[in-house]
Amino acid sequence: MLVAGVMILSVISSLIISMVLSGLLAHHLRSPRFMGVDVHKPEKPRIPKIGGLALAAAYGVVMLMNMLVGGGSAELVLLVSPLIAAVIGLLEDARELNPLTKPLLLLLPALPVLLLSTYNPYPIIPIIGGVRITLIYPILVLVAYTVVANAINSVDVLNGSLALSALPILLLLAALSWLEGVFGAATACLVLSAALLGFLRYNWYPAKIFGGNVGSNLVAAVVTTVAIVARLEVVTMVALLPHILNEFFIIVSMGGLKSGKSLASRPIEFVSGLIVASRKPSDPLTLVRLIASQRPMSEVAISKSIAVISIYSSLLAAATYLIGRLTA
Repeated sequence: MLVAGVMILSVISSLIISMVLSGLLAHHLRSPRFMGVDVHKPEKPRIPKIGGLALAAAYGVVMLMNMLVGGGSAELVLLVSPLIAAVIGLLEDARELNPLTKPLLLLLPALPVLLLSTYNPYPIIPIIGGVRITLIYPILVLVAYTVVANAINSVDVLNGSLALSALPILLLLAALSWLEGVFGAATACLVLSAALLGFLRYNWYPAKIFGGNVGSNLVAAVVTTVAIVARLEVVTMVALLPHILNEFFIIVSMGGLKSGKSLASRPIEFVSGLIVASRKPSDPLTLVRLIASQRPMSEVAISKSIAVISIYSSLLAAATYLIGRLTA
């Protein structure tokens, strides 16, 4: 009962802090360095692109209070690793990083997990059970933060797409972490979910603020850390399949890790208020391009479609978890 009460208070606090800070950033931040162009609007408005700071502040403050009340090493990692990732994202928002530098920097959020040994090198695979990969697991932890950060960032391209694509996954992980008795991980997911809802108030169409790399990195690091701490690695991978495949197809179609700004053409175009998929085979293949390939669609419709896809992959992940429990 006490744990549930703390969670409810944490969720309400995160929602309020995020909504207030998102509003302040949307209305008062005007530094040219932190402004971005909303390319999917006819007037091409410039709006603040570091709304993820509101997410990081809400998440950090609430998780810090939870840790001080009675947290251990797992709660410390759930606080520190996401904030490290958020700082890296803020650096990239301030000054674009080399496509090869960012993956290296994103190794840093994994260090608290490894140094504090808040991982179990026996990931649970449905039907098979626990698999011993003692030597390889730490390497996978290092790689995971980079892979998930790039995957989630690749979907954060439309108004509301970051929150709508992440919420189903976070809510699933919160429920499964609760069932596994890892209440710190469940709290982290719920706190970030509440922060995303507060942020969505200003990020929904027409957006007054973007999440930026600071926001997508934070979300990615929370998801990754929860997956490790709660031993939900395979389940999380299934839930993230749309994000991971999107990033994979982008990398392959672009011929490697490259900045999107270096491309001469785009996978989608904005025509008469609608998003139109490119018909050139050589253009990058993305999730948004695939969704809009049948007919021109509004930005809102595509964002909702991304949410539906994320819900579907999360349901598949839930089924994966149940299979694992039944065959354990």
